[in-house]
Amino acid sequence: MADDLMGEIVEHARNAYKDLGDPDYHFFADALACDPWQGLMNELSAFVKVEDWTDRDNGVSFSYVLVDRHDKSASWSLWLSAVGPFAFLCVNPAQGELRRQDVLVSPIGSTNSVERQIIGAIGASGARLLDAEAVETSVDFTASDGRFPTSVFALLFGEDDVPWWHE
Repeated sequence: MADDLMGEIVEHARNAYKDLGDPDYHFFADALACDPWQGLMNELSAFVKVEDWTDRDNGVSFSYVLVDRHDKSASWSLWLSAVGPFAFLCVNPAQGELRRQDVLVSPIGSTNSVERQIIGAIGASGARLLDAEAVETSVDFTASDGRFPTSVFALLFGEDDVPWWHE
């Protein structure tokens, strides 16, 4: 991952958590109250069904499953960080767990018009889509379960860890 991207992520994380060694998670209550991604979700809901999977009790991001209104077998998992303007998008495989190759960052090469619309809307919202390498990068952060260091994925999206590391 480029140093400037890592610097930007760490800067946003320090602003949100205050102390990366002993993080304060109260910023998420403010994010829930102001819902910074509501405009994006309104736009997405015009062409996909939006299922909200956000953990409002222990989260640091908004998470959704997006389902194509015309092809119910096509769906995507989307995480939108409350830490900063970062997003993570994966196409959901027909069967099984998310894999590294399911990560989407660009409409280039996509044959699915809904997928291209999703990626375009995320970019237009000001969110930066992160790739697999970025979310796998280790960062000096103490996760809520005491793990140190942890991944950028855990820092920004608050999940246990990178989805495909559980394979």
